[in-house]
Amino acid sequence: MPGEARAMEEAGLHDPLVDATEDEEALREQEAHEEELARAEDLASAGASVLRGETRLTQATANLATTIIGAGIMALPRAFATLGIVLGMGSLAGVFVLSLFSLNALVRVSRLTHRWSYHEVVAAEYGPSGLLALRLAIIVNNAGSMIVYLIIIGDMLVGVPPDFNGLLTNLLGVHDPSVWYVSRPVVLAAACLLILAPLLSLRDLGRLGPMSTAGVVIAGGFAASVVGVTGIAIAKGQIGDFHWLPTPDMMGDTLQHQAVTLLSVLPVISLSFICHYNVHPIAHSLERFSNRRMRMVVNRALVVCTCVFTLVAAGGYCLFGSATQANILNNLTPVGLAPIIGRPAGTALSFAIRLGYCTCLMATFAMLNWALRETVTKLLFNNKAMLPGPGFYALSYSLLAIIYGVAVVVPSVWTAMSVTGATAATFVAFILPGALILRVARRTHRLSTRTACLAGVCVGLGVLMGVVTLLNTFVLKH
Repeated sequence: MPGEARAMEEAGLHDPLVDATEDEEALREQEAHEEELARAEDLASAGASVLRGETRLTQATANLATTIIGAGIMALPRAFATLGIVLGMGSLAGVFVLSLFSLNALVRVSRLTHRWSYHEVVAAEYGPSGLLALRLAIIVNNAGSMIVYLIIIGDMLVGVPPDFNGLLTNLLGVHDPSVWYVSRPVVLAAACLLILAPLLSLRDLGRLGPMSTAGVVIAGGFAASVVGVTGIAIAKGQIGDFHWLPTPDMMGDTLQHQAVTLLSVLPVISLSFICHYNVHPIAHSLERFSNRRMRMVVNRALVVCTCVFTLVAAGGYCLFGSATQANILNNLTPVGLAPIIGRPAGTALSFAIRLGYCTCLMATFAMLNWALRETVTKLLFNNKAMLPGPGFYALSYSLLAIIYGVAVVVPSVWTAMSVTGATAATFVAFILPGALILRVARRTHRLSTRTACLAGVCVGLGVLMGVVTLLNTFVLKH
């Protein structure tokens, strides 16, 4: 064999298997060399700002997971009630894959372009118009999400008509919203001043780590509670009328109707994974930053959140069946839990879930505000990342005041959120990352077939979800 190899070499021929192996090794060496060069250039040109963070790997993972786990988790059981368990899990897995790809694509694009900000990458690739579109999308998505979070916090603390069984009203024994100290405006104002304002005053994202970790633990506890109650219901034979596969009553009896229903539900699942606007701030705060460590943060956060989503969605749907409401918290009331675990345990568990969820939402509120404040600052103050001194606090509290005012005046913005979420959020999370990796990777000759296919799916599915949601909201329902 060695003689045959020498003869082939002398004749100018090469073994294709050896050539392929050598090409793969050369490609890996080149990629490792490019990554080392990118880090060296970052160190030289940016003062190593992206490499000198103080947030540990676990805290960075918790920060990203907290951004992901928000109000969307409470709508997932209803999504499963529409799709059935099998199709629901399949849709959840598909969105998980696309989210994993798009988040890692943003990190990869930053490495290839040596620009460690979502805004900088978009500005370099698409110019001022692309940057303006990104900033407006982030503002619409984050501000809208924060308004909804504040409304839900009000619902949890004060309750909803006609009973007003909120945490505060039950604790004080006052269920009349006309009493000033349990009215929604006063309670929300107190929550903003005492809890949210101090969180928004932090100038270091890493300092949100402890609360972010607590938020992830609370979300895990909530998932465990839903699974535990579901297990008790199964043992007692009190499980809901759930379906493994969708039925005509759930999705419609025609193929067109079923497709529209699926595409209308997908934004609910997709919005549960939105966190792309915080990837770069978390990368900046990560201790001993490297692409490998950042991929670990993304992968771990998505795996943890997907497990929590699956447990809550499947458990909640199995527990309440076709009676599952759009917000699963409306099912997890003392009245809804009493037949399964008894009145005292049901009251205690309902109280714990609502208190924990309020805490989780407040942590997520602070994370969303970070990206919103940074975007508004760059839009209004000539691309400054952060205002110095009093300007930072003035902008933070002004944004909080505007969001509070809208949340009080407009008690329900679910339709607006479904529209802005399926348009602005999918633009930030799917359409733009897919288009960026296609553009940058093709230019740098790093575009594989798998990457091109996933990027195309991100762009196509994002556009399709936006169009179908708009049509279904404004045309088909009227």
